[in-house]
Amino acid sequence: MAWKNWDRRGVTLAIELYTRLRFGQLDKSNSDVIRLSRELERTPSSVAMKLSNLASLDETLAQRGLSGASQLDRKVWADFIAHPTQFIERARRIVGEIFYAEAEPSAVLKVAEGKEVERVVKVRQNQRAFREIVLPSYDNQCAVMGKVSPELLTASHIIPWSAREETRLDPRNGISLNSLHDRAFDRGLISFRDDLRMIVSSKIIIPDHVRSLFNEDMQLRPAKFRPLPEYLEHHRDVVFETN
Repeated sequence: MAWKNWDRRGVTLAIELYTRLRFGQLDKSNSDVIRLSRELERTPSSVAMKLSNLASLDETLAQRGLSGASQLDRKVWADFIAHPTQFIERARRIVGEIFYAEAEPSAVLKVAEGKEVERVVKVRQNQRAFREIVLPSYDNQCAVMGKVSPELLTASHIIPWSAREETRLDPRNGISLNSLHDRAFDRGLISFRDDLRMIVSSKIIIPDHVRSLFNEDMQLRPAKFRPLPEYLEHHRDVVFETN
């Protein structure tokens, strides 16, 4: 394939793909990398290198990618960070059928009951998008317990979905948790400090045989998109049940 400059559409699609891949999947052999390379008429190596360049812009990463990000990369990434929900919604509309062979059933039916149906479809799509972003940030494992059945994993919002629209699809506003810890987190019975260590409310009632699952030595270890301190502070101040 002939060499050509990256444009804004290509960088946008690369960022959208970056959000859905585990850090160890930014590779030319990855099937989604290959699909995107075909869509953009580029080589898989070119797309893989772009993903690694984008990783260098991810300030939440302990391990950074290649430091070859272009001025356009930085501009589009800044737009993503400043307006994550709008960016992801826009990017996934562009992606369309490239990665998702199965459309939402409600979208396929083309029902015409008005704005309420449209809203329900959008919420369902965005919730799925959030899960597809957050779980890979924790290597598709529970941030507290490690490897569990995928069916038990939930993409938990730090700032609740209903509280702030602009953070709904921000990957830094999500934590991959098993169903039990997700419920406790949602109800404010646990929270996390800025250093990502767990805080346990005195209001939680824990049977002795599972007490070890609510240990304040436990610490979140995201592979990418570390939760923002301001989001964690909001959860501690607004959601967490204090003593």
